[in-house]
This record gives sequence, C-alpha cells and structure tokens, in this order.
Amino acid sequence: MTSSLSMSEAALLVQELAAQDIDMDAILRRRAAATPDEVALRFLKNGEDDIVELTYRQLDLRAARLARQLKQQLTPGARVLLVLEPGLNYVTALFAIFKAGATAVPSFPPVGTRAVSRFASICNDCNAQLVIAEGSLQASVDRLNASLSAEGNVPEWLFVGSDFFETQDTQHIPAQVDAAARSGEQFPALLQYTSGSTGNPKGVILSAANLISNSRVLDIRLGSAEKHIGFTWLPPYHDMGLMGALLLSIYSGFTLVVMTPAHFVQRPLRWLKGLSTHHVTTSVAPNFALDLCVDTITDEEIAELDLSRLKMLFCGAEPVRQATLDRFTEKFKAAGFSSAAFVPCYGLAEATLFISGKSDRDATPRTLLLDQESLACGLARPASADAPAAAVISCGTVASGHVMAVVDPDTRQQLPPGAVGELWFKGASVAQGYLNQAEASAEVFNAFIAGDPQDGPYLRTGDLGFVLDDELYITGRIKDVIIFAGRNLYPQDIEAAAQASHPAIRTNGVAAFSVTRDDAEQLVVVAEILRSAKLSGEDLENVEDAIAAAITRSHGVAPHTVHLAPVSTIPLTTSGKVRRSACRDAFNAGALAHAKARPAPSAAVTETDSTTLFQQG
Repeated sequence: MTSSLSMSEAALLVQELAAQDIDMDAILRRRAAATPDEVALRFLKNGEDDIVELTYRQLDLRAARLARQLKQQLTPGARVLLVLEPGLNYVTALFAIFKAGATAVPSFPPVGTRAVSRFASICNDCNAQLVIAEGSLQASVDRLNASLSAEGNVPEWLFVGSDFFETQDTQHIPAQVDAAARSGEQFPALLQYTSGSTGNPKGVILSAANLISNSRVLDIRLGSAEKHIGFTWLPPYHDMGLMGALLLSIYSGFTLVVMTPAHFVQRPLRWLKGLSTHHVTTSVAPNFALDLCVDTITDEEIAELDLSRLKMLFCGAEPVRQATLDRFTEKFKAAGFSSAAFVPCYGLAEATLFISGKSDRDATPRTLLLDQESLACGLARPASADAPAAAVISCGTVASGHVMAVVDPDTRQQLPPGAVGELWFKGASVAQGYLNQAEASAEVFNAFIAGDPQDGPYLRTGDLGFVLDDELYITGRIKDVIIFAGRNLYPQDIEAAAQASHPAIRTNGVAAFSVTRDDAEQLVVVAEILRSAKLSGEDLENVEDAIAAAITRSHGVAPHTVHLAPVSTIPLTTSGKVRRSACRDAFNAGALAHAKARPAPSAAVTETDSTTLFQQG
C-alpha cells in the first residue's frame, strides 16, 4: 500500500495547487497520484453499517472511464444534467463531467410532481445535451421528455448502475482522457441552480476558478492542525452539500463519510451515530436538522453517543437561531458536544458558497443582544434592561482574500460599522452571472459603490446585515422585510415569537409576510400545527390568540391574519428555508390549507371509549 503524505507534505500540496490556475479534476488527479490508497469517500448505503468506500485512485479511474464515454457523446462545453441519487456514483459522474470538459448541472432526481417540474425547467433553461440518471428511470423517459417545453431540445439519456462503476477499476486510461478538462476551460465548470427562497430558481454560472476559490477559503477556515474526517447527508445538488462538503473534501484531502438525505430524515439519530462511530471532526447542518435531532432523539440514545471529537459543525441558515443552538447544546452536552463546535456561517450560490464564518475554533459563537426598536430603524445598539431585545448571532469574519461592504440599497453609499444595509461581496468566489438572464446578471453581479467607479464590481446579495468589530451579522432579506410605520420588521424574528407562543406549532413551521390590502400593509402569519396535537376548534382559537399576543408583545404590531395550517403547507427550499414569497402567493390565491379541528366526541361514547380517545390524543 502506498504511504500517505505527512501533514506538512499535504499542506504544501494544497498550497501548490492553490497557487496554480487549475480545476477540481486536476486536484483529484494529484490526490490519486500522491495518496492513491487513502479513502476519499465512505458511503453508508443503509445509513448505518452497510459501508462502501472509494480511494482517490478508484474515484479517479472510475470517473475517467465514464469521461471516455462522455467525450464520444458530447460537444465541448455541453451541459450535462446530473440527476443520480446521492452516493458514490453521483460523485464519480460529477468528476467524469469535469474530465470530459463539459458543464455539470446538478439537480433533483425527477421523482414526484414537484421534482419533475423543476427538472423540466432546469433542462429547458440550460439546454441540456445529456442527462445522467439511475437505471430505474429508464421506463419514465417518455413521460419526462414530454414534460419539457415545445421549444426545448429533448436530451440524450445515459442510465448508469453500480456495476458500471465497480468493474475494471484497474483498467488503463489513456493520458489524453485525463487531460480532457483542459479543453473545457473556456466553458463553465458547473451551473448551480438556486433553491429559490425569494423567487424562481436561476442558473448560477460557476467557473473552475470559482470552485477552487471556494474550496481554498473553506480549507483555510478548517485549518490544517489536525487530520479532518467529514460527514455529510446534505443533498449533493444543493450548494452546501456539493461545494461545502463533496468538493471541499477532495480539495483538502480528508475522508468524507456520506449518507443520503432520506436516511437522515427517516431517522436523525443515524447522523449523530455516524459522527460518533467514524470519529468525525467536521460536519454541516441547517437549523431544521438540529431541531429535528433535539425533538426525536431520546436520552437513552444519547447515552450511546460520543460527540467529543466533533470540533466544527457548520450551520448556515437565514439566519442561524440562538434558540436552536442552545437547545442542541443542552440536549447533547451529555454526549460530549461543546457549543464551541458551532460554526455559524453565511453563504450564497452566487458566491459559489462561502462568504463568512466563525474563525476562532475554540470560542463559542458570538451573540449580540440588540435594542429591537433601534434595529428596526437600521442601527445595531445594545439592548437596555427594560426594552424589547433581539439576539443576533455573528456569522464570523469574511472569507480570506474577499471584501464585504455594507451599502444603502437605494443610494448605494457605503455605511459605517453598526449600520444595517445590503451586503455587497467581491472576490474570486463570486460567480460569473445568471444563465440566460443578462439584465438580472448586470443588476446583481455588477454593482459599484456610489461616487467611486473603481470600487467594484460587487455581488449584491439581497441580504441585510451589519459589520461590527470585523464580524458579520445577518438581519434578513430585503425582499422579506416587513415595513410598518417606517420600521423594518424582520420576518424571522416574528416567526420566532410565534413559534415560542404554543407547543402545538411545528418547529420551524412558521412563515411571516405582509400583503397589501386597501393601500395598507397587513401582517400575515402562517403556522403549521403538529399532527400529534389533535386540537379542538376552541384549542385552535387559543393557538391563534397566543400567536397574536406574542407578536404584539414582542414587536408592537398585531397580525391582521393568523392562518393555522397542517404540516407541509409552507413551501420550503431544498435546504429547508421558508419560501415566504411563495407562501404569500399561495395565501393571496386562497390556496393554503387550513388545520382541521378534532371532532368532538359523541355523547354516546362509553367511559372506556373516552379513555381510549384521550390516550390517542
């Protein structure tokens, strides 16, 4: 077995690669040459103990084998839609696309009405020449092609199975196939379609240099003082799962344990057991995943876990909630989890991914308690003892080699520290623009500070926040801000107040937005009721009253409408973020379902029957 590089040698390799204008395939090929027998990926097929591994050499050979076939089918720079299920085959196919000099387009597997609709919109928008899919979808090709618009070209399909990748691992690959990526340098490496939290998904154009830059700044944030072991269950077609886990692990050279999103959602304990069993040092999770673990894992199960080796748990959301971090820490401290492991971070697909994150690995995340009224007026001021306060978590310092500016979105003047404005970002990680949307690209990716034509171009993130003591704090999104009497109310704060008002409300199951009626802004709050709650009509009225009272008390504004809904009513993005604009559209169209009251028991019910009903409720 070939010996592995030492820590110092590995660090020098990363520095050497970072200093060159290369792509992710070149990183993989150098890893395969330097550490061929090191495990690159470890896949938990059943989410637990059915394990399959790929070394760097195996991954490189398998990807090259598929790349050879792709080169025969594709024109240079062709868009290849990748809709495989999460796993080793997904990563293999992704690197095969890189090797073939084509453009990778990650997407949902087209299973289910909503996923088929998204697949069709992406396929039409990018004019995909080829779709790489599971063999199980072969019978559905005619139906999937029929979902494409009349103007769109019908793509070719390539169906692959595990046997395609698992044979002939030692087959010799001609050198010209390994070098194929060089022919595609003028084409985008990847099109990352946004999850659409505030609008329809757009294809973000990412170059090979963008992918390298994002991996580089994340590698710097990880540090190289120890050998990392990573763990991800995030979808590989989402920017955090793809750029923040899969590509980063290849770039940095650490083993990544992979589990499917479905296995996590079915049983969140599998993730924490994986962290414990595989001695994981770094992982990633959005808010909803942390809450799901708290709500579903028992004290007896916690007793079997060891989370003491977990040193970095990246948490990205809009924004990261202090209550979520506190609940998780309190629940799992018995398993050795430390709150210092949390790395609140901020990123966008338009910035490839990473914009900022906690930089001090040994410190707990910094939280500011701010005066709520001042924050509503655009200033970050410390809260007084007798006034409503808002807790805002730091998303750390900006990515190395990049610049953040806080700007008045209307005047485009740069604002001083502590003032809330739109966050503008520039540097090597910023994407090339949106596919087929020249006007939107010019507006979002070509911003300049007013009065200084040399200060730019910046990426306009559409997010609001402020910088204080060189640390970034996120307060909300411009499109979601609710304006009443000249005050900016942030929907996530209203949602948090509603969430805490009654135990029957599903965790992260609240959406707040405004609608215009008779030339006036009205506050609407939609809250999902837990299936297990089984509330009567009177109980539901009490929930409405509790929500209205909590919001009025904390924000000085009474909601015009409180809409109680069943679980899964509120639209979400692929990463679990609330799509408030889509929820507002559904509300305006009268399309939101209503939570149903539990029927009152019949007067003829016996004592035994009544007891049974009570136990079931």
